[in-house]
Amino acid sequence: MDKAKLTEWIWRQLAIAVPPDWECLQFARDPAVGRCAFADRHRYRLEFNWRSFKAEPDFDRMMKDYANSLESEWSDIKPIRCRGLPGLVGYRSGEAVSRFGAYFDELKVLVELVFIHPEKRDDALEARILPTLRAVLPDAEGYQRWRAFGMDLRVPDKFALQECVIEPGRVGLRFDGPQPPDRWIFRRYGFTDQWMTMPLRDWLAAQTEEEFVREPRTETVTRRNEHIERIAGRWQPKGLLLKRGQFASAAWRNELDRRLYHAICITGKKSIAQHPARGADEMLQACPEFTVVPDRPSF
Repeated sequence: MDKAKLTEWIWRQLAIAVPPDWECLQFARDPAVGRCAFADRHRYRLEFNWRSFKAEPDFDRMMKDYANSLESEWSDIKPIRCRGLPGLVGYRSGEAVSRFGAYFDELKVLVELVFIHPEKRDDALEARILPTLRAVLPDAEGYQRWRAFGMDLRVPDKFALQECVIEPGRVGLRFDGPQPPDRWIFRRYGFTDQWMTMPLRDWLAAQTEEEFVREPRTETVTRRNEHIERIAGRWQPKGLLLKRGQFASAAWRNELDRRLYHAICITGKKSIAQHPARGADEMLQACPEFTVVPDRPSF
């Protein structure tokens, strides 16, 4: 497997690169504890688990405790180490399963990676993936980065993932800020040749809640050879108690993957310093490599 063909995912300020034909079929929104699970076209191949932890644990003791707890379910359990990470390997129902632990002090998080190998352990595959595990801290401007489901996002570090919708032909992630009206939404659509029947500018206008956006401004720009439609204005919902702010949205088609990308940024006064200065498209990049399936599976 060529290292260049690994696809990087960033979730919960943790990055890992996996073969491009591995899909994320399970994910969690809770930053304190959760997991993402990746599968190839046949079976689950990798579990990526995290848990908030105050200090680095005693990994030797942890792996011994793991081994003792798995004796009734696994066979041929033995300790291993790969790329400096402690772990153990054993066999379960005809599969080789290896577990590795890592701790990131800057995030105060404990990570466990579980590889599921058909028939026998593929230590070369582990050696390619494990070094890609890293922490991704907010940048100097205070944005956290997410990279998943064909999108590369920048979101204010105080915002939290509230919703993730994965459907055939549509992906959507919604991040909410500390208080209303903070809400940033990112979407990726497929099959646009079948359902997009109007100019992109008209489609973007139809997605905008006109009764909430005052003094809308529209423009068409070109960025990275992509023609982008933008709408911006004041976010002013009706009602004395409803919070106001700024609104920005953008949409464009990527010529490589033929997907439609759509970003919406609604930002209140307390977060206004991180509102997109030019357009909502500044916070979203297309990742066409997520749609590239290699000719051969990665095992």
